[in-house]
Amino acid sequence: MESGDRWVGRQRERRFSGRRIGCRPVALYKWSMPDPERIAIVGLGLIGGSLALALRKGRPATRIIGVDTDLRAREQALEAGAVHAATSLEDAALEVCDAVVLSTPAQPLIELLPGVAARMRPGALLTDVCGAKERICDLAAKQDRVVFIGAHPMAGTEYRGFDAANPALFSGCAVALCPPVGAKEDRARLEAGKRLRALWTAAGAERLLEVEPDAHDRAVTFASHLPYLAAASVVESLLAAGSAAPLARELAAGGFRDTTRLAGDGTVGGAAALNRFVAEEARALAARLQALADELETNPAGALERLDRLAEERRRMRMPAVSESVTSPVMSPSRAR
Repeated sequence: MESGDRWVGRQRERRFSGRRIGCRPVALYKWSMPDPERIAIVGLGLIGGSLALALRKGRPATRIIGVDTDLRAREQALEAGAVHAATSLEDAALEVCDAVVLSTPAQPLIELLPGVAARMRPGALLTDVCGAKERICDLAAKQDRVVFIGAHPMAGTEYRGFDAANPALFSGCAVALCPPVGAKEDRARLEAGKRLRALWTAAGAERLLEVEPDAHDRAVTFASHLPYLAAASVVESLLAAGSAAPLARELAAGGFRDTTRLAGDGTVGGAAALNRFVAEEARALAARLQALADELETNPAGALERLDRLAEERRRMRMPAVSESVTSPVMSPSRAR
């Protein structure tokens, strides 16, 4: 595998007349042949790394540049064959890319988005994977160079980093897609929309849901952000349990693991902080928990009846199935070293 810096440098020159690209000889290309699609994925953690692996499997002709601040993550992505090149953001040839996917935590994404858009070719696709959409899309709408389409794949695990990346992570998942903003040329917007839908379909997504950013954030408050805050609160309660904590850990079984799994994913907190609906609903959740605690003391029979009713309601809820293949990280031999 050629080094990331060398491959990216050659991409800047874009010469295909019998010369070498990186350190690999290439055959003589006809200028009439269409160039392969080029995608940069900024952030090679669980989501970005899994997307790179899924696209390498689902669309092997697509050229993928992996971008990360962490040298080790870049090396791992190259060793695993997830990307054709890996480099820092400063050296990434964003101007030759047809699409750039921002797969960083929420706060860095906010800071990076304007600068990344300014370096891309006009009309190209810029997208993200952040769990909050309203603020991200509002920021992207302030530029008119590229077409930005906010996206949020509903997939993840409590594991982090490229070590946790799994090409099956998005298999069968839903992806929320927001309306395009930024560059207003109709043809560019149409092409960007087709490109993004094809990207997620190739990665394994089963349902592509077109949603407004505020509607997304309102819904994901209950689907993801409140469960995350509740899980984090349970973990905090155990940490504050004092002398009971060691035995509690010994007795912890599936219920504790399932309830607190989300707390292991620290990236959700950043998205929740960008979601204007979360604070109000978190306070409402706290009030419900307080009322339930009071009822357990004053009217335990009523509390148990309420809990039984809620258990029945939960059993009747239709939820997407979770594939066993994405519940733990999958490592290739080269990544297990």
